[in-house]
Amino acid sequence: MIKFFISLLFFLKLIFVRKDVDVLFYYPQHFNRGLNNENLLFQPLYKSCNQKNKSYLVFEEPDRKCFQKRNTDTIPFDFLFYLIIFLRKIKFSDKKIAEIFSNLFFRRFNCKNIIILSQSLLDFFRFCYKESNIFDLQHGLIHLSKNSYVEDGSINKRISKNNINLLLFGKGFKDLLLMSNSSKYVKNKAHVIGFYKKNVKNFHTGPNRNIIVTLQFTEDHSMCDNLILKDELHIFIKNNPQYFFYLRHHPRYNNEVNLYDILKFENVDIAPLQLIDCFEKCSIHLTAYSTVTFEAASFGIPSIFFTSIQSKYNMFYRDFQYPIINDLNYIENNYLASSNLVKKWESQFYSSFNEDKFISLLK
Repeated sequence: MIKFFISLLFFLKLIFVRKDVDVLFYYPQHFNRGLNNENLLFQPLYKSCNQKNKSYLVFEEPDRKCFQKRNTDTIPFDFLFYLIIFLRKIKFSDKKIAEIFSNLFFRRFNCKNIIILSQSLLDFFRFCYKESNIFDLQHGLIHLSKNSYVEDGSINKRISKNNINLLLFGKGFKDLLLMSNSSKYVKNKAHVIGFYKKNVKNFHTGPNRNIIVTLQFTEDHSMCDNLILKDELHIFIKNNPQYFFYLRHHPRYNNEVNLYDILKFENVDIAPLQLIDCFEKCSIHLTAYSTVTFEAASFGIPSIFFTSIQSKYNMFYRDFQYPIINDLNYIENNYLASSNLVKKWESQFYSSFNEDKFISLLK
């Protein structure tokens, strides 16, 4: 409730006080995944703006279902966000809402560039700021079945009709988008700015029989798929008693499945809170299709994949061409070779952050 009133006061003040910024950042609360509840994906962009004297503001979208805490360095978007939801419920279009807000809350607020995560309120911001550069910063995997990017073989119409620029982590993702029927749009509007990598080193020279498991139990799946994944996890752990498994929930996990029976295994525990501590402890990564596969690979940690729902989620082999076979024994027996292969593979998709490239894209 405090955040709501802070938001209310800020946007009421904005009606009367002029504010101009070079960059507006907008993101949902569940991206506060840093040690101090910071948005790790935006952090290098903030730093670049500070170093290049680019002024900016950060709006944080609330998420009631989210267990990530709010970030105190952002401006809560709560008041306008819930007002948008209310107006949508009484059949106002985003275009009409944007028209109202443009003449009220944003009448004195100007921003040359808008950078959005998860394509949240993309249409709304385009209707509000027709002349601004709007960027979608990649936040997870882009593959040929991800409808928010590729739809019926072409770039998603929501992106193209709103003239959205894409900020990508690496050439591998851009190459995938170039395979669509919108290659001309991708060439002009998709920009590889890289990904901030810090202290990337190999923790393991051989397998230690500790496995970090990144779980995919979210509302994105049907209950059936979640239960199928749970059964496969149960069987995998039961069939491999010589390993110790550390379970790490998805950031948007909301008790979709009960893991009580799995946590009763003596060789199972909850993973450390910080992902870097998981990599230091575990030499192998197990998942259905988590983005952590790429992060693990950057530290030379190979992954194996659950197969029960791969008819729907097989992008790592189909699109990303993961370089080692899906076999735990093979990784155990060929650890160093597997480690080197995945590290080289990851660098195609996650290049180092290019500050000059990022700044050159801004108005």
